[in-house]
Amino acid sequence: MYRRLLTGIIDQGKTAAFLAAMRESSSFQDERGIRARTSVWGAMTGQTNSVLIASDFNTLDDLEKFSDLVTEDARFASIRRAVRSQMIYAGSEVAIHRLSYHSEGLISSEEATEPRRYMRTLRGEVQAGRHREFVMSISQALDFQKQRGIEAVTSVWSAVTGGTSEVSIVAEFDSLTALEKFDEMAQNDAEFASLRKATRASMVFLTSHVDLMRNLL
Repeated sequence: MYRRLLTGIIDQGKTAAFLAAMRESSSFQDERGIRARTSVWGAMTGQTNSVLIASDFNTLDDLEKFSDLVTEDARFASIRRAVRSQMIYAGSEVAIHRLSYHSEGLISSEEATEPRRYMRTLRGEVQAGRHREFVMSISQALDFQKQRGIEAVTSVWSAVTGGTSEVSIVAEFDSLTALEKFDEMAQNDAEFASLRKATRASMVFLTSHVDLMRNLL
């Protein structure tokens, strides 16, 4: 599975128009047989009018078909301009990631990437030769939190474009209470902190903060 990411900032007073344009864009590509689950996330930390558009494709072929439609179909290009007109882009490049780990196993793509209400993302780079160690440490930490009643769906995405050693650890929660419970355990439980430290030991962090977002679409 592949994820196409685009980050931007919603212009003041244009959230409703932006989401309406996103729905039209998603319907247009669905009607042309391009399967992709698209979700829009609004920032809860940092610049709170920033958004992330995440489109998940089951195969690389589906992603390529989407790219072809963008460049070759005039009506689709017009619809996408309507989306862009509501945004001030944080960057002009699109990031492509590949799903490399999922807490529920690599089940069908649509089930695996059903978006929850809240998303916690940590970006970093895996040190050379330590990818297996990295994945194992994540798995152990997830087992620990699940045993303590914290429901979260966690996935790891590896970069296809840009720095290809880059990974994103994405934890999604159905409620803000579950997210808060996770944060409390991360701060107060020594055993959980030790497990998370093992994950951090295999990474070199690109950022020193965690991004928190809520599902808008």
